Amino acid sequence: MGVTVTPSQKFLIFWLALIAGLAVGSKIDLPVMTLFWLLALWLCLLISGQQERVELISIIMSAFIGGLAVWQLTGGEIWFKAGFLQGIVAKLEQFRDTITDRIFLAMPEPHGSLLTGILLGNRVKLDRDLLETFRVVGLSHLIAVSGYNLSILTVNAQALLRPWLGRRAVFLSFALIVAFVILSGAPSSILRAAVMASALLLATYLGRPRRSINILIFAAGFLALFEPKIIFEIGFQLSIAATYALVRLAPVIAWSLERYPKIPETLRLIIAETLAATLMTAPILIAYFERISLVSPLSNLLVLPIMPILMGIGIAGTALVLLVPALGNLALMLGWPLLEWIIQVSHRLGGLEHAVEAASLPLWATVLIVVGMVVAVEWLFLTWRRRVPDIAVNFRLARI
Repeated sequence: MGVTVTPSQKFLIFWLALIAGLAVGSKIDLPVMTLFWLLALWLCLLISGQQERVELISIIMSAFIGGLAVWQLTGGEIWFKAGFLQGIVAKLEQFRDTITDRIFLAMPEPHGSLLTGILLGNRVKLDRDLLETFRVVGLSHLIAVSGYNLSILTVNAQALLRPWLGRRAVFLSFALIVAFVILSGAPSSILRAAVMASALLLATYLGRPRRSINILIFAAGFLALFEPKIIFEIGFQLSIAATYALVRLAPVIAWSLERYPKIPETLRLIIAETLAATLMTAPILIAYFERISLVSPLSNLLVLPIMPILMGIGIAGTALVLLVPALGNLALMLGWPLLEWIIQVSHRLGGLEHAVEAASLPLWATVLIVVGMVVAVEWLFLTWRRRVPDIAVNFRLARI
């Protein structure tokens, strides 16, 4: 029986094989010329018009060997650096330092440090005890800028804005990402986060599940192609897991919550997105930090819905404080109650007995669990989609 693979599936397979090649390339050493000859052979086979099965194998091998070759050539380091971009980034870093100083002058502690951590990923002056409390309750991602954090912020912003702005909410979310990059000084971690968050917005805007996954994998592969070593960084892995959860698992949870009509739609959607991201990232967090926060789902549900509002106040306030300092200081203080809410939630939940427990996962177990979760999520998504054919259309992310 012949194998029928759509162009969309071939695209997905290519980028997955490329990422796999990069991962394997980090563990073995192979002569670059040998890899180039093998790549040339498979490419010739690919373009020679073979049967579908042979073509599919050629795509997989070409991408996989290409990934091996890229790692051998680069050693995992970033290989594309534009001088003019580095000059821009240097200017933005100076701009970020100026903003940080203005926020510290405008707000008391620890609220000022917390706001700079949320906006800029700057945790230098954040109280050590508060930082540890964030780790205990599963909120440390708030001050570690990543695609995980930025993706949740953008989709929650759309949940709050779409009832008033409709489709235009997606453009405001893109503007939020751009403003976030500028304010933060555009370090590489935030640029990667912006790419992943933008990929999520584009995927959900198109509203087609298969295309959404392709865009996610393309964004991950594109970033890994230019800086191969990021596939082993926790921020990148969390970005992939959370973005996948928002595209695939969140629609199923949101549909399940429709049986509770007393819960406002916007709140149902935020709950779905928060739970989905928390579940998919849990194995990765356990593997890296060897602990599991039992209160993390609750703390995130209590805090994440207000983050788009806080971000909006912070961005507007920092812009104003540079133009009209007195007015900007007043605008920033509007965020004080929200910052206080985050601090109080953290202290109260962190003080509970057994809020966090020791846990560990070896690499092989983490990989198996994540793969198993992806298989389960795909089964759930496809099963519910057959029962409710318009699940992806009805889900708010696909209607923006």
